[in-house]
Formats: sequence, structure tokens, C-alpha cells
Amino acid sequence: MILNNITDILKKGKRFFLASHKEPDGDAIGSLLALGEALILSGKEVVLFNEGPIPDSIAFLKGIERIVNSFNPESESDFDALFVFDCGNLERLGRISLHLSNIKPLINIDHHENNSQFGDLNLVDINSSSVGEIIYRLIKLADLPMNENIAENIFVAIQTDTGSFRYENTTRESFAVASEMLGWGVNPWKISRKVMDEYTLKKIRLLKAALKTIELCHAGKVGLITITQQMFSKAKADHFDSERFIDYPRFISGVEIGVLIREIGKDYYKFSLRSNDWVNVADLASHFGGGGHPRAAAFTREGSLELVKQEFLNKAFGFLRNVRS
Repeated sequence: MILNNITDILKKGKRFFLASHKEPDGDAIGSLLALGEALILSGKEVVLFNEGPIPDSIAFLKGIERIVNSFNPESESDFDALFVFDCGNLERLGRISLHLSNIKPLINIDHHENNSQFGDLNLVDINSSSVGEIIYRLIKLADLPMNENIAENIFVAIQTDTGSFRYENTTRESFAVASEMLGWGVNPWKISRKVMDEYTLKKIRLLKAALKTIELCHAGKVGLITITQQMFSKAKADHFDSERFIDYPRFISGVEIGVLIREIGKDYYKFSLRSNDWVNVADLASHFGGGGHPRAAAFTREGSLELVKQEFLNKAFGFLRNVRS
């Protein structure tokens, strides 16, 4: 029913506002660009918004130049619908979330299990590998055009959120959609090189410093890696350069929970969590006001590094013990 309502809006509407979350990943940008181009090819007028900044690893995507990072809210009544992608809540859009109240309907498209259902229409499918996979279904159901550029964006959305088809959210459907995108001319090797395997020298310098901080706790079940503002500055790197660093402690034999602690301000830290087997890190993150997926989640915390780290480890210990009992 919701799918049919949304496809009707896509077919009948003339002007749309599409937005995805700040500090975006491949799923957020790939989904935004894929539906955006499909609508443009259908003769619709579209505004694509992301507060940014856009990571270098996905800056090559076709249509990236169409994305704006500022918007005049006085024109918001001119739209037939507002689409929000990959956001558990509206605030994830960033500052613009305060200026979009007059665009109706608000259509929330997501795959996070902790989504707050903030839309007038909520298409939240926790069984989808990515929002990109949902966008593919919408494009097909609404009979919107497909081309190589759209296919590439959908492929990147699925590839990044499945960790190159390695994570637990990888399904037969995600492989099937990716396979169809290859039929449109998508080159998986070229994309993998750009998105997953191309490291700048500044990223290598940052990784060298970060690897020295790895520590194991709780009998080796929790592995942590920490990046401070000083380390970013010395490497001349930014937070996007630390993407996937969380994998290094997670790769260690015996580790169940991998943790990346990134300093994002004075006595202010972001904890990114990944689990390998049984721990639902979304539940763990929720104890600190965060959330995400069962195997990938995050939260932020204020306080000294040692204090916030110990608070987390205390909760993680009780969580590991309770889950295993």
C-alpha cells in the first residue's frame, strides 16, 4: 500500500525535494543521485540536497555536481513531496531539518530498525541491504527510466552498505539487483578501486598513527582503535579518511565488538561499533542515545576520553555477559 502511494506521487508530481543525511556514505549519495536522475529523465524538476561534505571516495559518481548544500526555505511550498533517504530521524539531515516543515508529504525511506517513523509516509524496510535497493524497487514500480549512471549509483549504494557483499545484510536480492546493474554497463572493478581500495597518502599516515592505539579489553572480546584531533591534524587528514578503520580491531581473532573512537570536538567523541557474530550493537548503542543496525551502530558521548571509554566498556561487559548467558 505504501509502495503504491509513493509510486503514484512519483508519477503524478512535477517537482520534488530529495535529501539524505549529513556526513553521507555511498548509500545516502547513491540513492539520492539514482532517484534524482530517474526523475529528471522523466521530465520532473528535482532539488538534490546533502549538507555534506561529500567523501572523496564517492565524489566521482555521475550527477554529483547537481547536489546542493544550501537551500532557500522560502521556496519550500513549491514542491509536491519531500523524500528523505537513509535517516533514522529527521535531524540526521542537519541544519536544513528546521526549514522543511511546509513540504508535504514527507516521505521517509530507510532500512534502519531504529527509524523513528517521522514521515507522513514511511517506507522502512529493515530487510533491505540498503536504501539503494529500495530505490531500485521504486524506480521499477513507478516505471521510471534507467541508464548506466543510475545503475552505477544503485550499485555503489548496495556495495558500500554490504561491505562489498560481505556483511550479514547481504542477501539474494542484493546480489540480484547488483547483477542487473552490471547489465546496464556498471564496471565493478573500477567502482571497487575508487570506493573501497583507493587510499591517499594522508589516509595511510592517519592509519599508521591509529594502529598504534589498538587495545583489547574483556578477554579480547572488545577491540578499540582511537583517533584524536591531533592525529588528524598531523596527518593533514579529515574524518572521511578514517572510514573503515574500525575493521582493523574487528579483524583481530577473538574480537566480537570492534570500536572506533573518534574525537570530533573538545571532550566530544563518536563511537562507531561493529560486531562479528552475536552482539546486537544497535541495542548497545541505544544505551548511549545512539542506534543503527544489529552489526553496525554508533553514538556520541561528551566527557574526557578515559571517562567515556570506561563508561562504554562497563556497559559492553554487562551486555556481552547477558547476551551469552
